[in-house]
Amino acid sequence: MSENLPLFPLNTLLVPEMVLPLQIFEQRYLRLIKDCLKNNVGFGVVPIRDGHEVGQVAMIYDIGVHAEIVDWSQGENGLLNIKVAGGRKFKVLKTSLEDDQLMQSEVEYLPEEADDSIPSEFDGLNEMYDTLCDHPQVQILNLPKAISARQLGWFLSMLLPINRAQQVDLLKMQAPVERLEALADIIDRLGQD
Repeated sequence: MSENLPLFPLNTLLVPEMVLPLQIFEQRYLRLIKDCLKNNVGFGVVPIRDGHEVGQVAMIYDIGVHAEIVDWSQGENGLLNIKVAGGRKFKVLKTSLEDDQLMQSEVEYLPEEADDSIPSEFDGLNEMYDTLCDHPQVQILNLPKAISARQLGWFLSMLLPINRAQQVDLLKMQAPVERLEALADIIDRLGQD
């Protein structure tokens, strides 16, 4: 079953169960946020394949995460500051543009992933995640402790210095342990470079 959803393309990967701060200043996105707050609905965040967040419409990947606005405020600079929480993953089936270039889409939500515990063979990945969370730039994100295989995989996919295509491939995976295996392979290859 598909659903219509406005899209917000980003160069930052939003993953489920993550809270992401955003600063809104383009008219199309100010309208989007106003509509979402007024109607108590969310929107879709999709990774950019080619292009930029500002100005021209970007080419996007066909996967995204539903975002719920959990906090908002007007900044001293006049810009709108929001925090969104990542929810369910979805596949983008088709897109269209409104007159102001806001992207609308038809999406299909993906099944929930298993909430399995982290197998002991991935203790090293868990330690790496804990170390990354101690970094001041990562502390801004206020990520929770990873208590499941899916959380550990999602958060590492977003934090590791890998390219966007790899991040998207990891996000598309539906088996948390398979994602952890892929991450372990990526880290091994990073260590060899």
